[in-house]
Amino acid sequence: MARPTKPTALKLIAGNPGKRALNKQEPDPTYLDDLTPPAWLAPEAVQVWGEMAPMAARAKLLTEVDVQAFAMGCVAIAQYRLATRRTGDDAVKRKLAVDDKGNTITDEDGKPVYAGEHINPWALVQSMTFKQAMLVFDKFGMTPQARTRIAIQPQGDLFGSEKTGAASYF
Repeated sequence: MARPTKPTALKLIAGNPGKRALNKQEPDPTYLDDLTPPAWLAPEAVQVWGEMAPMAARAKLLTEVDVQAFAMGCVAIAQYRLATRRTGDDAVKRKLAVDDKGNTITDEDGKPVYAGEHINPWALVQSMTFKQAMLVFDKFGMTPQARTRIAIQPQGDLFGSEKTGAASYF
């Protein structure tokens, strides 16, 4: 799989070691000021939006054009939370053995006999929504690994007085 394209802003911040031409016409969308969630979000996803959007806005990660993608990530987290509650401790389900009349078959100790095991469908939903949420929020730089790919260079002396050596620390 090819490495995803790095936005021009990140190339400027982190440096451009490959010296490839920068895109001078890359869109520069406006940061999102109104953190009202989209009307189509379910209440559970609205709750996630309320938790995540202010943090993303403070980190300058959320723009007007990012709303739909960010909302989809909120949906994935809401569904992940639901699947986690429904899965509980039962990642694997067991099916009771029954006779022709639908009665549960028991062993000699009176304990039910199980006919087989299968993965809990909610565990599958949990796995899929985890991957979806991680994919979306990784794009927003909201995972520790994603943040390691961003390096901010110091702005330098704002007042034009260049100090060198030990004098630069005082």
